Amino acid sequence: MTPEASSAGASPAGPARSPAGRFARRFGDLLRAGDGAAATEVVDEALAAGMSPEAVQVDVVTPAMWRIGELWQSRVISVADEHLATAISQRALIRLFESMSEKRVPARSRERILLAAVEGQQHTLGLRMAADVLEASGFDVLYLGESVPVDGLLESVEHHRPHLVGLAYGIAADVSRLADSLWSIHQLAPHTRVMLGGSAVPPGLRTECYPYVTDTTELVAAVETLLAGPPQPLPPVIEALRSGGTPRAWPRRTAIETDAISESLAKTAEESTELAREHVRRARAFRDLAFRDPLTGLPNRRAFEDEMSALVEDATAGGAVLMIDVDGFKAVNDGQGHEAGDRLLRTIGEVITRAVRPGDLAARVGGDEFAVVLPGASVTVAGDIGRRICAEFSDGVTGVSVSVGVAALTGDARAALLSADSALYEAKAAGRHRVVEARGPARVTEGR
Repeated sequence: MTPEASSAGASPAGPARSPAGRFARRFGDLLRAGDGAAATEVVDEALAAGMSPEAVQVDVVTPAMWRIGELWQSRVISVADEHLATAISQRALIRLFESMSEKRVPARSRERILLAAVEGQQHTLGLRMAADVLEASGFDVLYLGESVPVDGLLESVEHHRPHLVGLAYGIAADVSRLADSLWSIHQLAPHTRVMLGGSAVPPGLRTECYPYVTDTTELVAAVETLLAGPPQPLPPVIEALRSGGTPRAWPRRTAIETDAISESLAKTAEESTELAREHVRRARAFRDLAFRDPLTGLPNRRAFEDEMSALVEDATAGGAVLMIDVDGFKAVNDGQGHEAGDRLLRTIGEVITRAVRPGDLAARVGGDEFAVVLPGASVTVAGDIGRRICAEFSDGVTGVSVSVGVAALTGDARAALLSADSALYEAKAAGRHRVVEARGPARVTEGR
């Protein structure tokens, strides 16, 4: 959860002469000019230059909005100007959300994350960025938005039972509201993890007990670490900060300026961007239907072949391909039924997914056939991964084994697949549960 753009405090430092700094400066100038189309073009340029969507959020949009917040608090610009800049930034975030959603990431259906800004917290652009990144990474995200009272937060926690709650606190105000929210979550759902974000979070709460996430480039790793760890104890300081009927106020640096018309227009802009996000989600759902295997959740043959073609077109990429076949699958499917066969295929998909590297693409390409594209991998590295997959079945828990064929990616995708297929058939003929590397004279190695 990034620092909120209009929070009090100094803007994040960054080298203005770096490419990201130049993009941020141009983006900020266009925010002040109110030119949303040109601002979105800057985001597209940053993406085309190789910046990740998360990096564009952190290094382009956030610094520009920090500057807008400073100008607003200094009364150089009006609240209407600030709302317009926020609306333009929201439009840019839609473009980044589209880019993030293009990644074929399996849904993490068991990992629900609730994101909310503490009561009284109005500027939630950073929280919206966090929601986009987590949703695009496959998490089930429930975004509550700005100024969520304790009762409303608890109602959502009780109803949705999230695995993790992220709270934003970006404007120094009534700290007891943050403390009350934290205390109440612990009482209602002690096993729910909590993380914090926002520049006004008190230093005493930025501890290992409550991970403090400064930007979205580190968000997914922080969430995965937190979900894998033990439940968090309630820090003793929370009790001291709770309201107890007497709220502990932190003075604001400036009074909050209001403008009913601009507030209404800002609300309309926010609703429009949420509608745009829904269109992106629907497009992603249709793409998943075309490119994802519904049984295992892995990419399907079409996605696999697209990835192969993209790598082959990049002459500098290199890489390898694995073709994997389940030994004895027909006996399981015929003897124990299709339901048992489906469970086995899902298990094998999970095993392969765990064995491959980040950035590799594992796919189900046929009934009991799987394949993996390994960008940049040598045949030796690919063979090691194939043996790791084989080793998962050595204990015979599933009652089956796998055979693997390995081949280098060349300038001809079809030839590479045929080579891997030939190596796979050789592994079958050599006794199954083996890896054959189609590199010069075929080598056969035991999978055990």
